[in-house]
Amino acid sequence: MNKIKQILLFALLAFPLVYVSAQKDKKTEVQNIDVLNIGSLAYPSAIEERSDIPFRLLVDEQYRKLLGDTIDYEKFRPALIFFEKGFKAPAEGQKKMTFGYITVTVMTGQYRFPKVLSDVQKKKLEQSIRHDVDTNLVGTDFKVTKWNYFDFVRINGLFAMQYSYQQELKKKDPIVTAVTTMYDSDVQLQITLSAPKKEYNKWLLYYNTMVQSFVRSVNIADIATLRYPTTIAERKDIPFKYLVDKEFKRILGDSADYEKFRPGLLFLDRDFEIGDSTDVAPFGSLSLNVIPEFNKRVLNKDSLNLRILEQNIKAGVQVNIDSTAYKISSWGDFYLTETKGLPTLIYSYTQRKAEGEPSDIYSACIFDKTLQIQLTASAPESQSAEWKSHFEDILSSYHRLQPVAGRGTVIYPLELEERSDIPFVKLVDAESKKKLGDSINYEQFRPACLFLKKDFNENDSLQLADFGSITISDRTGDFARLSYPDSISTDSIELNMRASVERNLSNTRYNLVSWDSFDAKSKNGCRYITYSYTQQIEGNEPKRIVCTNIYTNTSQTQVILTASDSEFLFWKPQYDILTDSFRLQGWR
Repeated sequence: MNKIKQILLFALLAFPLVYVSAQKDKKTEVQNIDVLNIGSLAYPSAIEERSDIPFRLLVDEQYRKLLGDTIDYEKFRPALIFFEKGFKAPAEGQKKMTFGYITVTVMTGQYRFPKVLSDVQKKKLEQSIRHDVDTNLVGTDFKVTKWNYFDFVRINGLFAMQYSYQQELKKKDPIVTAVTTMYDSDVQLQITLSAPKKEYNKWLLYYNTMVQSFVRSVNIADIATLRYPTTIAERKDIPFKYLVDKEFKRILGDSADYEKFRPGLLFLDRDFEIGDSTDVAPFGSLSLNVIPEFNKRVLNKDSLNLRILEQNIKAGVQVNIDSTAYKISSWGDFYLTETKGLPTLIYSYTQRKAEGEPSDIYSACIFDKTLQIQLTASAPESQSAEWKSHFEDILSSYHRLQPVAGRGTVIYPLELEERSDIPFVKLVDAESKKKLGDSINYEQFRPACLFLKKDFNENDSLQLADFGSITISDRTGDFARLSYPDSISTDSIELNMRASVERNLSNTRYNLVSWDSFDAKSKNGCRYITYSYTQQIEGNEPKRIVCTNIYTNTSQTQVILTASDSEFLFWKPQYDILTDSFRLQGWR
């Protein structure tokens, strides 16, 4: 590992922070937060994630002297940083004192550990970590004064290392650190607690809640995400032929290419193993398939004919088991519901052979605009309750995504609908049309994504006269100066953006009523610059505008909310969900 990166990772273990107020709220309520694109954690309501604080202000003076002022500290920011509610970041040069915090860092790669580590392997890992901790204190006045414990455990099926130690600065202000590092096959997740010794027990409660709560997530073709427990895993390592039932192997034969029948995703118990590939015992599984569909609009639940769907599915299942020894012994209920605003068909059945344990099947079909997602759990009756629980938890975790072509994704707002089907000229307001004229091709101004209310009717002249919207536009270019916090002062950026708004309103009847807010922060690998203002045509209702520019070195993604003053409270929460959820492609 790069030496500077190592130092900064361990610098997190000694934040010098200003004490403002320690909330005494020890309620057990928890909130969920995404950990990049790999999963989610639950955290107590007494703490909050603070990616808004410039990372340079959180690195201890000892390390800043060692590393200098020219380094870009932001690129070493952990994925998440939690402080108690009410925490105020230190100002530059302000006298500091230690304070509790929890960080979450993520690394991707290939990780393989045996089910049981030998004492020799454990000793080598422990020595390596102790050496890394000591090495990264070289050049500072910090000293490790005590190692508390070093354990190798399983946490919800994942191999994990847990250790704790105490360090001091010039024999004062003892700081206790606890670290849990969990390993999946492709991800290393590290949760680190550091707190003054006198506050350690309080922070340990927060930390333990988070450590036990981690679940994985999977992105489905940039259309949706699902969460799944770490006790199961996607098992591409097992040849699909070994997992196919004997009855179907008998029909297909040995020469068939079984991999072409593999579902898009296949989850098995994390520790599932095959001893004899010719005689695999019944097992539980959960599969997911995606079938393309081409609908202009999202289907309405009431537009689906449940009776016909039930008839077709029953006929299809029967065709699949014809020529096998399986028989359907019972069908469960068929019913239509909604999953995050999408119509969803749920059904179940039990099948069995003359001999052997019955198997229960639970299935859901989610109908989206461009695809149908099929989620199916199958398990022998003795394991059915466990796999039904997995099925229900995964289905309830479903989140629709809206791809921003070539750039990333956002969570699809629940109360809105993306309306690329409407000719854009219909949606351009009268003032802009007056300014641009009739001969122009308005499609060239169409944003990458356009969200309107679900019940919006483009053929209703009253709705067209005044409607709210959220648009997403994207472009490439050189945005290095705007993407780095220290390149241009925020005052200069705000001045330029306000001037741009005033130019756009010139030669229209709109007046800039108020400049309402301006904010700049870094998160999710990007720089977010957000401003809001109110504009009004005399005699008409004011319009509220919120604009968030999301910058990388080479891209600008712009998200704009436009809504009348009376509807702003409906639109703003939808907008916040959308902007907060933006993830770059490949960003872990």
